[in-house]
Amino acid sequence: MSTEEAKRAVANKLESALEDKFRRVVMGRLRGRTMKIVPFEKGAPDRLVILPPGIIHVVELKTDSGELSPAQRVWHAKALRCGYHVVTISGEAELMDWADRMAQLNK
Repeated sequence: MSTEEAKRAVANKLESALEDKFRRVVMGRLRGRTMKIVPFEKGAPDRLVILPPGIIHVVELKTDSGELSPAQRVWHAKALRCGYHVVTISGEAELMDWADRMAQLNK
């Protein structure tokens, strides 16, 4: 395995662990629903989140060191022009901060 392949394998593991934690937080603590968005076009966000009381978020999950690709930046800009902000969550600390803010809206 090359160095690049090894780095990608580690990144994939981190992304998978973050997605698992995200799903547990949304469905457990926040009593919401989340579904993975099938990538219908390049740059599309990772997840759709539905939270009480009627909050819908489109979410891009990144590891602590992950960055948005140019295609993702374009997709996010198009969503914003349609009135939707894509929430980018980078790493577990940002996930927990986002969850704390969403929990406050749920009270």
